[in-house]
Amino acid sequence: MNNSKATDGESASTSKAERMRRERERRHRQRMQAAQTAQNQQQAPRHVRNTSDSSSASAASSIGSNSTASSRRQQSTSIVSMAQNSMRQQQQRASSSVAQRNNTAPQTNSVAQRNSGPQTNTLRQQQYPNPPPPPPPKKPTPVNNKSAHSPTSSPMSSSAAMMQQQIPPSLSSSTSKSGPVLVSVESPLPPIVQRSLGDRSYDKRKNAALEIEQLVKSLSEAHNVPMIQSIISVLAKDFCTSMNANYRKGGLIGIAATAIGLMGNTRSHLEGLLFPVLHCFDDPESRVRYYACESLYNIAKVARGSILRYFNQIFDGLTKLFADVDVDVKNGANLLDRLVKDIVTESETFHVEHFLPLLQTYIRRTNPYIRQLLVGWITVLDSVPDISMIDYLPDFLDGLFNMLSDSNREIRQAADSALSDFLKEVRHSTVLEFGPLVSILVNQCMSKDRLNRLTAITWIEELIHHPYSGGDALLPHHSEVLDAILYCISDSEEQICIVAERTNANLISLVRDTKGDFQLAPLLETLTDKLMTKDDVPTKMASLRWINMLLEKRRGDMTEFVPKLLKVLLKTLSDTSDSVVLFTLQVLARISLGDGGGPIDDPDNLDDNHKAEAHYGLLRGTKDEKHFKLVINAVLGLFSKDRALLENRGSLVVRKFCVLLDAESVYMLMAEVLSASCQLTPEKGLRVETEDDTENGPSTDEGKVEDPIVFSLEFVSTMVQTLNLILLTASELHGLRVLLSKAFDRSTSDGNKVIKKEDGNADDLFDTLFKCWCHSPVATFSFCLLARAYEVAFDLVQKFSELDVSVGFLMQIDKLVQLLESPVFVHLRLQLLDVESPHHAPLLKSCYGLLMLLPQSDAFRSLNDRLTTVCNLRDNLGIPPVSLSRSKSPKPGIDAERQAALLSHFDTIMGYHRRARRTLLTDDVVAPRRPPPSVKSGSHYANGEPTIMETR
Repeated sequence: MNNSKATDGESASTSKAERMRRERERRHRQRMQAAQTAQNQQQAPRHVRNTSDSSSASAASSIGSNSTASSRRQQSTSIVSMAQNSMRQQQQRASSSVAQRNNTAPQTNSVAQRNSGPQTNTLRQQQYPNPPPPPPPKKPTPVNNKSAHSPTSSPMSSSAAMMQQQIPPSLSSSTSKSGPVLVSVESPLPPIVQRSLGDRSYDKRKNAALEIEQLVKSLSEAHNVPMIQSIISVLAKDFCTSMNANYRKGGLIGIAATAIGLMGNTRSHLEGLLFPVLHCFDDPESRVRYYACESLYNIAKVARGSILRYFNQIFDGLTKLFADVDVDVKNGANLLDRLVKDIVTESETFHVEHFLPLLQTYIRRTNPYIRQLLVGWITVLDSVPDISMIDYLPDFLDGLFNMLSDSNREIRQAADSALSDFLKEVRHSTVLEFGPLVSILVNQCMSKDRLNRLTAITWIEELIHHPYSGGDALLPHHSEVLDAILYCISDSEEQICIVAERTNANLISLVRDTKGDFQLAPLLETLTDKLMTKDDVPTKMASLRWINMLLEKRRGDMTEFVPKLLKVLLKTLSDTSDSVVLFTLQVLARISLGDGGGPIDDPDNLDDNHKAEAHYGLLRGTKDEKHFKLVINAVLGLFSKDRALLENRGSLVVRKFCVLLDAESVYMLMAEVLSASCQLTPEKGLRVETEDDTENGPSTDEGKVEDPIVFSLEFVSTMVQTLNLILLTASELHGLRVLLSKAFDRSTSDGNKVIKKEDGNADDLFDTLFKCWCHSPVATFSFCLLARAYEVAFDLVQKFSELDVSVGFLMQIDKLVQLLESPVFVHLRLQLLDVESPHHAPLLKSCYGLLMLLPQSDAFRSLNDRLTTVCNLRDNLGIPPVSLSRSKSPKPGIDAERQAALLSHFDTIMGYHRRARRTLLTDDVVAPRRPPPSVKSGSHYANGEPTIMETR
């Protein structure tokens, strides 16, 4: 029992002594660490003084500047001495710890030894018959100051793993001669270097970087790749990603120093060096971004062509630096940009196709600094002989054009200069894809910016003249190019209009002269769209010229598009511009011609009668009768729907048709369409049956049967008045009037013989027009006077008594009397003097009949004075007065049957009009209605009688 108590007391005293010993050891270690910290602080100034010369010399230059040979030897000696001191201190601490444990144990257990003596050892031997081996010595703690263990001040707090490395011979101290000593280190960098590298002072960071450079150089010479990779890893992970901005700056300087120390061995470590620096381009601190730019500059200066493997990543970083808001960062980016450009131009292994996707991405940016960077790179790459940027032109051409509208003048000038250089290369390029370029240029032609449109239309002009295209390369893209040209041809800028008109003329010549086949549908769709949507006269004129040229070149292929073209051209007749209307009529005339019609002469050159007759003679045999009828029907149908157009443009349309085609053909066809094969219906008036009705039936371009053209009696009467007024007054129809005057000049008196002169055209012309003119009594009467059919005219005057004489009717007679005083009826006034002529009696009776129809007015007095003069002439010549009875002798110029047929047709037409007026009056009584607002009072039935219409 006593032994048991003694044993318990001895154990308690032993455990207490052990706790006291451990406490003394902990305090002793703290004192040793404090002493070591003080020693390190005393050594640091000496180290700074040893390296002050080299540090001050390098602080005035970039990180990549080389120190002198003497300063590098001093820095290397400093690093080696620091490593040796660190090794010696670690060994001393390890031996002192063992000694302390041996010395303090007896002191701690002195009381227990006095009480129990040697029994303690005996008990321990009994308890542990086989004592365990002594515990292994603790790993030496690396010498470090107190601040190094602070997680907030040291960048090494994140490195928890312990590394065992072989110390290079240059760093070994007084180690065993048997071989290198394995040491456990927490970081490959000495603590003093780590502390200086993260210091807020730039000079300390610079000095630490120089020491890292010497250390890496020594490791590189020793081919210690793992240690170098460890240094790079520490700088990248623990410094460049630290929360402290000074540590990030130090890490970037350290990486640059590492690259300089590696020199020719940079290639194998380039990835580890580059990516931490590129990551810092996005740092929120501007100075960190500047240090990153400086670090990359030093890496690129050392690695040179090796960095091209990561060119896209570097270029991406450059765009960030160029777009930076800090001026220093931008200046550094400019230096870096020039260095990388030099590297690329010197290299023979740069792959531009890998760079293009990145270029396409950034060229859409609107940042002016990024645009400046891109233009510079495009120009530089184009200047490299081994790189053909013209092959990749469609990938960045649109972006260059967009830069022309930049607000920065320097960027506009740079982009314009680059485009000019590329345009010169395009002129001499033998292999060029036009398709992608055309799409870009067409879009730029419609840009809002003036310089974009001018440059784009200039490019299109050059493509048309491209010497290696032969004119066929643009065939698939004619419609797109034409769309752009027609858009620019009405531009507000005069210079753009001039270039566009020149380009349009060149393209028309190219298409006209090309022997290749091209699709008409896209071209016509573009042209018709411009005619319908654009209000600009130059655009419409250019479109009409294109349609006219296509009709000349490919008349047969254009046939299927004629119905659609007619709809567009008829709407163009309502244009406010006379030049557009005249050119539209020329295109309609071209549609009416056959394949052998040849080009239409300028209407202004047809004033000479001889030229006009030659022109008519050419066209009579070349007209396409089917399309001629189609055009005339379409024009008359348009007039029937748009009375305002008939009033404003009717005279112009008819007169120009007579000039461009043949007046006789035009008038005869219009008369046939208005009067031939007609039937009266109360609702629709006249139904005109065309050739298509009797043969194949009317059809449209879509293959559907269409209702035949139907004209009302009122419209036919108005149209006849218009045609008659044009016939009596227009100078373009002088030839037609001459032809009509020969219709009844068939015989001359030779004794009792009558000699006939055959002229079938005049007979047919008079009969056809007379049947149509019957829809207007006054127009028919004046037509007979023009054709010198005075017998028929006198019979018509007698029939006027059977008509409902209205105010409108009297107004028409009044206008006719005024026309009798015009030059057109000079022949009539002179024939009144030929009192012995067989025509004199019916002519004089017709004039007196007209005089009797007039009320007392200026027209009455004018005509009365004229006729009184003639009667006085008969009295003066002693010629007996004209018998009031009708002569029973055969009437010269027309046989009785023909005259009777004509007058019978007149009676029939007048009967139609009387029934139509009664129907109209009945409807007005039942439901009074107002005239259409588009129809003026002079162009509808007034008081039951159609009135003559003023024609402009």
